[in-house]
Amino acid sequence: MGMSQFDRPMDNPLNWSFKIGRLFRIDIRLHIIFILGAFLIIAQEYQAAKDAGGPIQHSKLLLYGLGSYAILFGIVLLHEFGHCFGARWTGGDADEILLWPLGGLAMVSPPHKPGAHLITTVAGPAVNVIICVIVAAVLILWTGKLTAVPWNPLHPLTPIDRSAITSSAQHWVVYVFGLSYLLFLFNLLPMFPLDGGRVLQSILWARVGYEQSMMTATMVGMIGAICLGVFGLFTGASWLLLMIAVFGYLECYRMRQMAKMGEMTTTNEFGYDFSRGYTSLDGGGAPERKPSFIQQWHQKRAARRAEKERIKAKEREQLVEQILAKVSQDGLRSLTSRERRILEEETARRKN
Repeated sequence: MGMSQFDRPMDNPLNWSFKIGRLFRIDIRLHIIFILGAFLIIAQEYQAAKDAGGPIQHSKLLLYGLGSYAILFGIVLLHEFGHCFGARWTGGDADEILLWPLGGLAMVSPPHKPGAHLITTVAGPAVNVIICVIVAAVLILWTGKLTAVPWNPLHPLTPIDRSAITSSAQHWVVYVFGLSYLLFLFNLLPMFPLDGGRVLQSILWARVGYEQSMMTATMVGMIGAICLGVFGLFTGASWLLLMIAVFGYLECYRMRQMAKMGEMTTTNEFGYDFSRGYTSLDGGGAPERKPSFIQQWHQKRAARRAEKERIKAKEREQLVEQILAKVSQDGLRSLTSRERRILEEETARRKN
């Protein structure tokens, strides 16, 4: 059997994921490598315990590794929902969240306006702020000390006063605060395509136009990626920082090339991502290029969305025809409240 144009071809690495749920009309998908990351964390904890000497408590290591990853999963997911709700609040749409090795991708389509993009961007970090405020309040009330909260941005997982934390439950609460705080700080770096870089681009967009704002934001992002890569060489998590730096630099370079050719972005993802998709428009005689796997993924996703909308519109049209037939036969009084509402909405839509 041939593959439908609305299937997810497995030769595209971004499609190595599976659906794990649906909330608020948003599909939640989990990338297979995100799961492998949990095993990597457990392996690192095991090696650290082995290097420290003494007996290894396998159950405790397993609990710590899986618990840490579950907290990361929840915080990133809530961050991406923030982007989705931000896009919808501006009149845009959101239909999918992908959790993958570099964090999360919120598949959103805000109106192509600087204000709408700014709100959509800020809505993600705003969720982290809310999490931090709530968790900090819990810690302060629980311990009776302001120093129980890890306020120091250089050590976001360590309380100011370690002696204030007296139980393992409090330790996990501190970890929730610290991880949300860390992701908030990191994602606000002015390095496109992190949220900080997107905020910079949205602000410049209102002043100098889309293309020039993208040129400036991506230049700042390329410089930031180089600095992050150099910093990563001198830290314990160098492999992760270097990977982020490389993807960030390449993404900024690609977006600069698009801006130079006058190609506008019509599809957006927000979150800790480095694979921002787009739909190419006519480049004014530019040579035709073979679309990358990221472009192909977004083209197929757009086609699936268009097909869903077509089916939905067809079903609504049939429903309206049935209601009109009922009115013709039995009069308006025969309609239910739901049928009246549908008919009124359709009438308003056609007038507009």
